[in-house]
Amino acid sequence: MRGLTITGAAGPLVRDVSFEVGAGERVGVIGTSGSGKTLTCLAVAGLLPATLAMTGSITLAGGDLELTTASERELAAVRGSRVGMVFQEPMTALNPTWKVGRQVAGAMRRRVPPRRSATAVLDLLARTGLDDPARIADSYPHQLSGGQRQRIVLAIALADRPDLLVCDEPTTALDVTVQARVLALIAARTREVGSALLFISHDLAVVASVCDRILVMDDGAIVESGPVVRLLTAPEHDRTRALLADADLGGTR
Repeated sequence: MRGLTITGAAGPLVRDVSFEVGAGERVGVIGTSGSGKTLTCLAVAGLLPATLAMTGSITLAGGDLELTTASERELAAVRGSRVGMVFQEPMTALNPTWKVGRQVAGAMRRRVPPRRSATAVLDLLARTGLDDPARIADSYPHQLSGGQRQRIVLAIALADRPDLLVCDEPTTALDVTVQARVLALIAARTREVGSALLFISHDLAVVASVCDRILVMDDGAIVESGPVVRLLTAPEHDRTRALLADADLGGTR
């Protein structure tokens, strides 16, 4: 990403943001509400509202497609195959009228032939930490818990082994115990499939538990960045220090 600026009717919301995520790297973006972190995430996924204007450059390694000017058809081809997404509320990503197995199978169709689909779905659900995958596959999303639904969304997002997984506050709606399990699963599964991770959160402790490097955003700009250990032990910006003061770092690293 180079020089990303996102502008709304009242003026700039994201200002000249630049960063890279290396292959297999896990990068966190942290900031308070309104800092621009979610808009930055949506821009990477090609999901910004049409009411916002965007300038700058976003590209994926090994490709010449410019995501800031790509057509909807081009963006649709990138989502899932090269960029996977997990958002805060899993029910917004799941079809309430389709059983889970059908939805997971759809995400795997580019890699798994139809004759192997049923077995592959159960295997993927099991590897995503879900007990009794046959029952899960035969369930509708509303019949499952929030933690189960978020695991299913993660399974779908990584089914095609994308280059990058974008997570925007994926554990905020979960209780602490389930949150810890999902965070561990995100770290383990991205490592297993070789996907890089871009993890957005307001919680420094959460980001520090899964990421190698952190970008701190405030008022639409990156105000500090560096390895997790350095930001936890020697923060330089007032916003980073404030986020650190609010964080529960008891179980971090």
